[in-house]
Amino acid sequence: MCGFVGIISRSDHREVLPRMLERIRHRGPDGDGQVFYAQNGWYVALGHRRLSIIDIEGGSQPMEVGSHALVYNGEIYNYRDLDAKAGGDTSALLNYMAEHGEAGIGDLNGMFAFAFWDHVQGSLLLARDRPGIKPLYYMPLPDGGIAFASELTALLEHPAASKRIDVRALSSYFFLDYAGAPESLVEGIHKLSPAHSLRWQNGKLDAPKRYWGLSSIKPARKAVPLWQHLQTVVRRDLIADVPVGVFLSGGIDSSIIATLAAEQSRDRLKAFSIGFENPAFDELDFAKLLAQHIEVEHVTRVFTERDLLAELDTILDALDEPLADPSFLPTYLLARLAAQEVKVVLGGDGGDELFGGYPTYAAHRLAYMYKAMPVWVRNHLILPAVAQLPLQDGYHGLEWKLKRFTKGFENDPTRRHLRWMSNLDLAELRKAIPNLLRDPLVLRMALVDGQNEDWVQQMMHLDFMTYLPGSVLAKVDRASMAHGLEVRPPFLDNEMVEVAYGIESRLKKDKAPLKAAARGHIPDVIIDRKKKGFAIPLAAWVRGPLLPRLERILKDSPVWRLELLSQDVFTEWLSEHRNRSFDRSRPLWALLVLDHWLVKEKF
Repeated sequence: MCGFVGIISRSDHREVLPRMLERIRHRGPDGDGQVFYAQNGWYVALGHRRLSIIDIEGGSQPMEVGSHALVYNGEIYNYRDLDAKAGGDTSALLNYMAEHGEAGIGDLNGMFAFAFWDHVQGSLLLARDRPGIKPLYYMPLPDGGIAFASELTALLEHPAASKRIDVRALSSYFFLDYAGAPESLVEGIHKLSPAHSLRWQNGKLDAPKRYWGLSSIKPARKAVPLWQHLQTVVRRDLIADVPVGVFLSGGIDSSIIATLAAEQSRDRLKAFSIGFENPAFDELDFAKLLAQHIEVEHVTRVFTERDLLAELDTILDALDEPLADPSFLPTYLLARLAAQEVKVVLGGDGGDELFGGYPTYAAHRLAYMYKAMPVWVRNHLILPAVAQLPLQDGYHGLEWKLKRFTKGFENDPTRRHLRWMSNLDLAELRKAIPNLLRDPLVLRMALVDGQNEDWVQQMMHLDFMTYLPGSVLAKVDRASMAHGLEVRPPFLDNEMVEVAYGIESRLKKDKAPLKAAARGHIPDVIIDRKKKGFAIPLAAWVRGPLLPRLERILKDSPVWRLELLSQDVFTEWLSEHRNRSFDRSRPLWALLVLDHWLVKEKF
């Protein structure tokens, strides 16, 4: 697990490369390397920061064999299948790409982003894993060259980087918490989308190319032995030359991974959990129950509200691009706890997208009944009644769910789903961003991999291609790599994704296949408990300890100098939130995160 940077340009930018590498030092504290080439008037510079997990002695990068060189971030789980003689996954990947080129990317099973240089062809190949676990940013250069990096801020060190905000990405950020691929928040810098590759050769940059898609998965014709498949992928993810631990939240996904890892780990497994003083947001009792059941060493810490607020700026510093999901805070603290003991942990991310775990999927079924009601009943009875429900500061209570359901209702399931996942109504977004160029729903809908007659499956595909890489995986990557910790998600193994999406969605109601497979292996009380996310009391914070900071931001911030957001609208929203007229905590939190990043990066 590492980070890398690179530049191909008509000018020799070797003095820029160390500055770019320094910005990603946290991703690889165990070592660094640089190589420089000159070919047909082009200067090529590759740099790498290493976190040693596999082939500790022999896996240094950039790695060169013959006329080929590789820098990469991630783990290839099937590297022994690719090259039985290789000492580790880096050499296996380099040899396989040298032999198969672009056609070989689809054979890789793992989490990865890499840059593969062919000196003879004068070509560069960039690629990113199927779900988008590992990040990859790139920037076309004015002279026809290209710069690329594992994190956005590394590219900001390049003299060609702009200090202009992309308004399309800004609309996505305030609508969905994140700037979705292929845009980044900075104009001219792009994210390579999950399951895509990108080729540059002698000054020509091809369009990104998809090498895999969910639409290629065929429905299973017979019952799937789900637990056995999970055993296989967890065994594969435990391969390392250093100790491996596990994140344990107390939910079904992490409990399954922890149980399987404990069964197959060579040593006694360490499980890591955090709790909160506020019982409305705490799950530690369930995590403790599971840890006792599977007899692992359980490392825990309970945080107070004061703890989280005291570290707020330090935590936000770890974001190389603004991400407004407030669960980044506890994820960062959990990663720090684990990094004090191990270099690798397994996590439960991906279970909801694969097995229909989000409440929005069940809400779509209710939407068809709601749609069948007479319009006057919806408009004159239900909507006014829901609007009168008092605000609650707990975790996703009935009032929150009903308001989100009715306010985001649309006849089209895809648009409805995206609006339910959003933080702002479209009309509110247009008020906040007066120069909004395009409906952000159009931008996200364009990423859907094919059309599916099964609308629930379609929504799951949408989340897999957008929310999962844009928010969930980005959050875990930045939080963990801030501490030099690798997080592996077994649910997102190629085999597991294909098995899960081969199950018809009608059979996945309330994660039924996963729960059935877990019966007898983990306690029923964990299997049957209601889903609860990793959250903080944000609404109460915005009225309380964060209020003075937001008031300062509304008066003076680089945000307003960009002239992209309406200062008056955000001022009004803070007033509404303070007097409990509306819950405006999410857009106000997004504003705070954006302000912090702009100040840190000197925009």
